[in-house]
Amino acid sequence: MRKQTRHRLPAVIVGKILYVDAAGESHGCSGASSIADGKNTVWTAGHCVHPGDGSGADGFHDSVLFIPGYKESATSSNGYDAPWGERVAQTFVVPEAWTQDKDYNEGDLAAFTVKAPAGYTNLTDTVGALGYRFGDGSDWSDIIDSGFPGEGYNRTDMDGYTQFFCTGNVVDAANLNPFDDRLEMDCDMGSGASGGPMATTEGQIVGANSHVEVDDSGERINDNLYSSNHGSQAVAVISRINEFN
Repeated sequence: MRKQTRHRLPAVIVGKILYVDAAGESHGCSGASSIADGKNTVWTAGHCVHPGDGSGADGFHDSVLFIPGYKESATSSNGYDAPWGERVAQTFVVPEAWTQDKDYNEGDLAAFTVKAPAGYTNLTDTVGALGYRFGDGSDWSDIIDSGFPGEGYNRTDMDGYTQFFCTGNVVDAANLNPFDDRLEMDCDMGSGASGGPMATTEGQIVGANSHVEVDDSGERINDNLYSSNHGSQAVAVISRINEFN
């Protein structure tokens, strides 16, 4: 399934996601304005909106915001600027492969609609939107990966307020395993970049940052960054989100 880009500024199309988990703790992820009916849809990782603990429709995170153009501010009371408004999540669509089974191979992807704040128009007309290519495999050349990492592999300059980019090729993470079609990219972005898009230079999403490789102590062991396969599950999610717009 393909959908073309409505482009303005890629750095603004990708935004920060803020949410509160079941324990009341605040977290950050990334996401991208995505083409969909209604022009108010964000594409991200499943774990950015749901813990994947089997709680189903009752388990979505609280107070989910999408903030395009997010950046640190020394004068704002909440510590950041939101030049295009804070857009509150309304409706979530996540595969059961994630909400019930926490399946990183197929399910860690999501879409949600947002509400335009007072004084703003819809998300797509405000900042633009990325298109998508779902179901076209796991091998891609010249991919741009972006997000708001709060940490990085062997790096200390990622603070969660600044948007970073990786560029390069994406490969099938387990080429000899027909049951594992995750996308793998060399990218040192870490926590906070989750949900950020892996996109073609034409501006089409092919994956979303999901997870990294760690050792038994939980320490990251390389700069591989993975996305769940964006095949039939992604097609079903974007088709379903269109019904809510």
